[in-house]
Amino acid sequence: MDDASHMPVAAIDDASDVPVAAMDGTSDRLTVTNGLSYVRDVDSSSKPVIGMTFDSIEDVQNFYKDYAHDAGFSIRIGQQRKENEEIIAKYFYCSREGYRKERKTKIVDQAGKKRKPPSVLETRCGCQAHIYVKLGTDKKYRITSMVEHHNHGLVSPNKRHLLRSNRHVNERVKSTLFSCHKASIGTSQAYRLLHVSEGGFQNVGCTLRDLKNYYRDLRSRIKDADAQMFVAQLERKKEVNSAFFYEFEVDAQGRLMRVFWVDPTSRKNYKHFGDVVSLDSTYTTNQYNMIFVPITGVNHHLQSIFVGAAFLSNEKIESYVWLFETFLKAMGGVPPHLIITDEDASMKAAISKILPDTTHRLCMWHIMDKVPEKVSPSLTEDREFWDRLNSCVWGSETPEEFESSWPSFINDFQFTGNEWFSTSIADLDFRVALCVLADIKLA
Repeated sequence: MDDASHMPVAAIDDASDVPVAAMDGTSDRLTVTNGLSYVRDVDSSSKPVIGMTFDSIEDVQNFYKDYAHDAGFSIRIGQQRKENEEIIAKYFYCSREGYRKERKTKIVDQAGKKRKPPSVLETRCGCQAHIYVKLGTDKKYRITSMVEHHNHGLVSPNKRHLLRSNRHVNERVKSTLFSCHKASIGTSQAYRLLHVSEGGFQNVGCTLRDLKNYYRDLRSRIKDADAQMFVAQLERKKEVNSAFFYEFEVDAQGRLMRVFWVDPTSRKNYKHFGDVVSLDSTYTTNQYNMIFVPITGVNHHLQSIFVGAAFLSNEKIESYVWLFETFLKAMGGVPPHLIITDEDASMKAAISKILPDTTHRLCMWHIMDKVPEKVSPSLTEDREFWDRLNSCVWGSETPEEFESSWPSFINDFQFTGNEWFSTSIADLDFRVALCVLADIKLA
């Protein structure tokens, strides 16, 4: 809305003064002429008059905004005229000047579907109140025409803080909002806190909607510069400690496509415990649609350790080739003895190309997690099915044990025609489970 709800005023045939009671007990005087013309009495020093001069356009705008606040209406910036990039004339209107263009009955969204436009409350009523300033030869702006009367009701004193032109998110409110978000306190709760600390909503300076819109716009602006800010942060870490490593790639449009980083502690951990590493590319970021790929290992206390991480724009082979090449560069060219991943075909191809001497095994957790998707609902509730499957997978201590028990499992549960169980798993070297590591030389 352009302004807050208006105080209802009864139609009066003759010009008269209507006293308006404010919430603080004071009175306000509103002059109504013929029920169609409204003007509020304000201090004469605050009223615009023809011939009044100002040093700049900003001074004109601030003066008219202050006057509008006292009078009970909101302002809107109007047309202007320029010469040699200098404003020589400008209008300042009441926000209810003119009329809105008729909205289309239906609009087409990005998916090509027609839908009704959102309903917008009509706030324009053709009000003629305005001031018009022109730049004189003395380089001062002078009011050359104005209309003081409005054709609509004016906002009562206790509602002036809701006028759009009087609302703004000041630095104090911004600081409180940022502090609250750092403490995981949402925007609505932050606004309630401001209400209490400032002694009422009228003292906050903006509405909850204003605060939410400000934070939305801020996040939108930051999002466009997030990649640059992220890389700059990595560079600052490298400046602090030269052992910090990072590399990134951008496309022809300057968009971040890939980035990998590893801190000094992780590089030291890899030197001591880099025999086995695990990559998990199943994490995604909803906001940026990039793949998060953490690289982890295990230390001598069987604790998980961070070895490195990457953001990839896609899961193509070239993305993983770049990742493994950059990983080797960060780790002094020393590859891991064993690498554990999910069933990503692009990752498998990249490992074969960049890490040919590294044994590649699949993550049993990811494989077993897919089992309910590959069998009928009745089998997911069958205890014997799970006992047999776990016995084959986790109970086999040698490849021979697995190969002897797996065919009977396939036959007993009629998985011969199930591609994932009978063919895909065999192709993925499932018969050599993670527990079978006797043929892999580790430190």
